[in-house]
Amino acid sequence: MNSKIVRSVFVALFAAIISIGCVIAIPLPGGVPITVQNLFCILAGSILGSFYGAISVFIWMILGAVGIPVFANAHGGVAIILGPTGGYMWGYALGSLFVGILLGTPRCTENKKDWRFIAKIAVVSFIAYVLVYLPGITWFMHVMAGKGKPQTFTSALRLTFIPFIPGDLLKWVITIPLTALLRPIAARYLFNTANESDEKAALDALKGE
Repeated sequence: MNSKIVRSVFVALFAAIISIGCVIAIPLPGGVPITVQNLFCILAGSILGSFYGAISVFIWMILGAVGIPVFANAHGGVAIILGPTGGYMWGYALGSLFVGILLGTPRCTENKKDWRFIAKIAVVSFIAYVLVYLPGITWFMHVMAGKGKPQTFTSALRLTFIPFIPGDLLKWVITIPLTALLRPIAARYLFNTANESDEKAALDALKGE
């Protein structure tokens, strides 16, 4: 099958996975729920590489903007994007784009037992999770100020950052092995980077040989 078609299918698949993540949401007093959608967005970037993961995130955002209930708590509509939590959606795209660009195009020769490869995934994905909060917190403070409920930076952190640290650390830990395992597989199907020796190296890596 044409690699461009396969990439399109995988981009659409990740957009669907991110959308399905809306059913898992734990509401918090600050109004920003705990979800797994940031996990799926970061995985999209880390597995697909380059900007393909970010495209998946943008497709998900467009679906939600037109009213399809794919946002947290199965909500949809432009009002959600423009609301207090809207900045986090742009943060998801930013994090996905960052991790995709820094990890680069997946290759069949990437080895899940190579500590340098694992360390790179760990560092880059950790920064990506942090980047999600930059537009998230900034937009939250902006919107709340417009509503006549201004938040100090400290109070914004208390409502929209600190409660999510344990969950995001867990999601970060999950991201590392999944990325290391799935990138070589993605390389074979998405980018045609495999030759005979690459395929053997990828199979050996997956088998743990």
